[in-house]
Parts: sequence; C-alpha cells; structure tokens
Amino acid sequence: MSFLRDPRGTTSAAAPSAVDRVYANVAEAIITGTLAASSLITEGEVAEALSISRTPVREAFLALEAHGLLTLFPKKGAVVTALGDTETAELLQVRVMLENAAVTLLSARPADGPRVDAALQDLIRIQEDAAQAGDLLTFARADHAFHARIVDETHNRVIDGIYARLGPRLERLVHRVALRDPESLTRLVQEHRILAHHLRGGDTLSYEVALRQHVEDGHHAFLTP
Repeated sequence: MSFLRDPRGTTSAAAPSAVDRVYANVAEAIITGTLAASSLITEGEVAEALSISRTPVREAFLALEAHGLLTLFPKKGAVVTALGDTETAELLQVRVMLENAAVTLLSARPADGPRVDAALQDLIRIQEDAAQAGDLLTFARADHAFHARIVDETHNRVIDGIYARLGPRLERLVHRVALRDPESLTRLVQEHRILAHHLRGGDTLSYEVALRQHVEDGHHAFLTP
C-alpha cells in the first residue's frame, strides 16, 4: 500500500507502538487526501504493508473510527469517511461554540492570558514556517493546535475529550482548504494573529466576530452551493 510510511527507521528516543504506527500512517493518508474518501482498506493489507500482525491494526482502526476517519464493516474492511457539507458545517459550528466559551472563561482569568498568548505565538510561527515550506500537513496540524490551545482554557475534561476526537477531522478540513487554495495560507495566519490580538486584549466580542469570519472565509467558501 503506497500511502503507508513505516517510521521504524527513525531515531526517535521513544519508538511508537504498533498501534500508533498504524494510526499515524492511516490518519495522515486520510487527512492529506492520499487515501481518498470511500476508499476501502483491510486489516490484512495494512498489516502486510507494515509487517505487523492484524491485532494492532484492528485496534488502530477502532481508534480511527472513533475519530470519524473510518467506518468499519466486519469481515470486509474499513471505508474512509467522506467529508460532506453537512458534516463540515456541523464540525465548524461545534468548534466555534466551544472556542467562544473558552474565550469567555479566559477573559475572567486575565493572569492566564500571557501564558496562552505565548503558546499561540509559537503555533503561528510554526504555521508561517510550514506555509513557506509548502508543508500543508504541518500547517493543518498547527492550525488545529492553535484553536485547541484556546479550547483548553475551558479547563473541562469532557470538552477536552470531545475536541480531541474532533481533531483529525478538523485537520482534514484545514488541509483541504490549503490544498485547494494555497494562497489562503497567508490569510489564515493573518487571521490567527488577529484572533490572538483580541484574546490578548480580552475583547471577547471582537474575538467572536473575527472567529466567525475566520470560519466563513476559511471553509464555507468550499461548501457546495
């Protein structure tokens, strides 16, 4: 399976588990579109490609299904989920709702602002570097991490769990935008700077307006009329 990249040859201090290897490879292929929507993959194919047993593949497939990237069909395989207009709109609606709630909560804790802002500036720099290098996957992941860092400020473990499960699908959305319109990378980064500015100033109303515009500009233009 040509979309799989076995990372075992890396020199990372902490080698990924077999389940993590499968998850990372398949998730990356889906997020980048290398593995297209409606594609069928099987445990046996992936196990053979990565030279591992089917058990970790099965576990990884379950995690990928939980994150909305695969639909499993017992004894047949797994199908890559499609990213339709309805799901896109619903994902963005949830993201806006959770993020605005986090910004409101953070505004009541001004002492936490500088710490959050420092993290956001780091992520903006990662996006700038990724945009310059044409690394759309890193750009998409940093984009999601920017918004996830803000949602973290709800300090609510249930929300954290929900947002973590949405993460791969949100990364997939951003990657789709970046792939279809490479010129959007500069605009998305600039809009993140604006969001960070409003957050730094504790201006929750301006943040909400800017966030909705950010979502409209970044994604809704690609929804089917």
